[in-house]
Amino acid sequence: MAKKSNRRVDSRADRYVRDTYEDGSAVRRLSYLPEEEEGIELPKRKVSRQTHRNRQRATQMGRGYVLFLAVVCVATVFVCVNFLKLKAQITTQNETVVSLETKLSKLKADNDAYYNTVMASVNMDTIKEAALNRLGLKYADESQVQYYDTKGNDYVRQYADVPGTK
Repeated sequence: MAKKSNRRVDSRADRYVRDTYEDGSAVRRLSYLPEEEEGIELPKRKVSRQTHRNRQRATQMGRGYVLFLAVVCVATVFVCVNFLKLKAQITTQNETVVSLETKLSKLKADNDAYYNTVMASVNMDTIKEAALNRLGLKYADESQVQYYDTKGNDYVRQYADVPGTK
């Protein structure tokens, strides 16, 4: 004997229904028919008042959650603005460094050019001749030369009189 039943198979998928089944040794035959295509309307279940309230509460955002989202948004905007300010400051500093490096290299080039001009205009033989003949300077004797250990420095600065000399 065959019985027909329109029961729900899956509570998540309201559009599928179990169409027919037969008692006995025969395997159940399922037919899935979407409701909107076949025009079959399932009876709506009565929902309790508490369930209805819970569903409404779940779809709404509470004050605390809205406040939390607002604080997070303000913090995000604050961090982004500060990041952009710092990025602009770094860019400005980099431009300043490049400008100063360019100025330094120009000054070094000018200084080297002036030094080469001065060195080219000075004749060392003329200076030596004037020192020896006109000014009466002489070369130092071996007894006048004193040697000092510079300990790796390129030159020695004299801050006091050399001992044993007048």
